[in-house]
Amino acid sequence: MFSVAGLGPEDEAVYEALVDGPATVPELARSTRLPEEVVRVALDHLEEAGLAGRGAGHPEQHTAAAPDVALEALLLRQEARLQQARLHAHQLAARHRRAHAGDDPASLVEVVTGRMAVLERFEQVQRAARHEIRAIDKPPYAVPSGNRNPVEHEMLARGIRYRVIYDPQGLTDFHDLRADLEQTAARGEVGRVLAAAPTKLILADDRVGMMPLQAAPSSIESIIVVHPSALLEALSALFESLWARALPLGLVAAGEATVDAGPTRDERRLLALLTTGMPDVVIARQLGLSYRTFQRRLRELLVRLDAETRFQAGVRAAHLGWIPYDGP
Repeated sequence: MFSVAGLGPEDEAVYEALVDGPATVPELARSTRLPEEVVRVALDHLEEAGLAGRGAGHPEQHTAAAPDVALEALLLRQEARLQQARLHAHQLAARHRRAHAGDDPASLVEVVTGRMAVLERFEQVQRAARHEIRAIDKPPYAVPSGNRNPVEHEMLARGIRYRVIYDPQGLTDFHDLRADLEQTAARGEVGRVLAAAPTKLILADDRVGMMPLQAAPSSIESIIVVHPSALLEALSALFESLWARALPLGLVAAGEATVDAGPTRDERRLLALLTTGMPDVVIARQLGLSYRTFQRRLRELLVRLDAETRFQAGVRAAHLGWIPYDGP
């Protein structure tokens, strides 16, 4: 924990020993199993940080400052330093943009080749986000089928929002409903589906974008990385226009409870997959059902919604709020 404040593990060990009561250097060395010289250095660090001091009337004894006061003050100082460093970084970035405003426009776009280099840059682009990742997910993929994106899980845990437009072909050939899509939905990803999405794309805020170099690649062996420019703004506008047209995927998160009067988890899954426009045989496979069982489930859903056709069922489900809408 102390590493965020610039202190090392030895400093933390000595402070935790002092929290149990005043102690001399030899006593601290025994309790922490550290050499006395290391303990003395740690005590100097703790005194400089305001975390330790000398006992009144017993200068050979060292005492710990109250953790709820001293540690809070230390963390606040560190936060202030981070804010100053962030502000300085923004100022340097502005100076860099001004200095390179007249540079060759080609420097605004990088070409990256090689599958491993593409995967590395994919991770870097995600980690560049401070607020939101926007992505269009469609084939081909640079990783094997069913491979998850651990960076997304990490970024979602940090509060980074993910909005993803899925092409039905990717849902058909690559993603798995339970092991993949519902897991990311549970962590906070907002997914929509759009038939014939024009290209793969990922945008980290308005900072950087990444897309395939070729118009219709059969494999991902090369990509372009786009830095702040009119092209990046155009890609952002493209995503937002497609997002407005796409239909909410409406996945039930794994483990999520359902309201008694509403759809069951299996019905929610079925409705979500019907929204994608995938063939029935693929939907059955995603649900882990035989084709005959899928057809029976679909008929039961139509009956429950008092609908004669799938279109009527979709309208009824939307009217009843069975298909979640993620918009405002």
